[in-house]
Amino acid sequence: MAKGQQQGVNAVTIGMIVFAALWLTCAVLLVILYTDQEGLRNENTRLQSANRRLISPAEDKAIELVKSAQETGPTVVGLLEEARSQTAAMASGEPSDVASVVGTKRNQLLRLIRTEGSVSKPDLFEDVSYHDALARMYEAFKGEHALRQTAEDRAGQLETQMTQQVEADTNLKNDFDKRAKENTQQLEKCENERAAYRAERDKFVETIERGFDESRKRNDADLTKERQQRQAAEKRLLDLQKRLAAQQEKLGGLLIGPEKLATARQPDGKVLTAVPGDSVVYINLGRQHGLTLGLRFAVCSAQTGIPEDGRAKAQIEVVSVSDNSAECRIVNVAANEVILEGDLIANPVYDPNRPLTFVVLGEFDLNRDGLPDRDGAATLESLITNWGGKVSTELTPLTDFVVLGAAPRRPKAAGEGADQAAPSAAKDPAQRAWARYNELLDSAKTLSVPILTQDVFLNFLGYGGRYVVR
Repeated sequence: MAKGQQQGVNAVTIGMIVFAALWLTCAVLLVILYTDQEGLRNENTRLQSANRRLISPAEDKAIELVKSAQETGPTVVGLLEEARSQTAAMASGEPSDVASVVGTKRNQLLRLIRTEGSVSKPDLFEDVSYHDALARMYEAFKGEHALRQTAEDRAGQLETQMTQQVEADTNLKNDFDKRAKENTQQLEKCENERAAYRAERDKFVETIERGFDESRKRNDADLTKERQQRQAAEKRLLDLQKRLAAQQEKLGGLLIGPEKLATARQPDGKVLTAVPGDSVVYINLGRQHGLTLGLRFAVCSAQTGIPEDGRAKAQIEVVSVSDNSAECRIVNVAANEVILEGDLIANPVYDPNRPLTFVVLGEFDLNRDGLPDRDGAATLESLITNWGGKVSTELTPLTDFVVLGAAPRRPKAAGEGADQAAPSAAKDPAQRAWARYNELLDSAKTLSVPILTQDVFLNFLGYGGRYVVR
């Protein structure tokens, strides 16, 4: 049994030795294998890196696919060249263009886009692939196409509207032409009728004017004859009056003879109410007598009447008008005079029945400075027209009064003075004024038209003594 145990121990010892040897051997082999594996891995990494420098995995896969599809097909270089040419054809349109040529063409196109300024945002074309550029171009084309289609539709609508408008305008034009033709015919008819009417009217007016001129000449002649007869009668009456006066002196009696300027010395009315010291009086003329505001009257005594020189004791102005009476303010009163009830009032310009006609002739000194006033005649004419009279430049038998001023300066006859060498045209205005003055004065005397000098006329209006016309 002891022997058996010893044999068992020896077997275990041997087994352990063998196990240790095997383990050691395995360890050595593992170290060797590990060392070789690390080298192989490093070599494999180095080879893969070198292979990537030669061809990409995608290219290697494409080559493998080509090889697996057709062992006797094109070479890798041929496939690459074919792919390059297709890419170049799509990029620039030229299959022979290499990458640098394609890039040059692209850069030239980008520079053209930037420099021409036709594109609002040229930066959008920078670093854009051909696919993106084509997509953007297509989108732009669609937008332009939509705008064009809209514009064409709108143009079609406008063309239709224009056609309709042209047709409407044509109809309006035709209607207008028709109406214009009708109006032209009517106008021609009216013109013809108007011409015939004017011819008939002118003939009728000419006949009337001829008859009027003949009648006026006859009337003027009759009136002149009557005035001459009246003047002769007054002259004869004056002679008779002188003879009568001489007889009256012998008999001690007094008779009232015919008055000079009888028309101007006729009173127009009288004072109804007058209070001494009051600035207002009332007269018996009113609206029914054609009285107007601003009209002035000379006031004369009822006892003495209106004198030949027309000198009045006061002047009054109408300030308020009633139907049959008027309120007047006292403008001025002569010294030591007072307006009384019953005093006579007169204005040679005023006439309730018709406007009197005056001719203002000569030069006037209204401001009484001894020199003719430049606007003296115009001032008197304005007084006459403002008070209802009429001013005429022509003297006719129908003229009621001539307001006579001083004669204009008489021009020197030819050969007189140092200015005899002056052109005769320079003397024409003065010569004409002198000739007109004398001509009208002679006509007034011939036609027996009453003549009022400046002072007498102003006296009849109440502007006497120191009072100046304004």
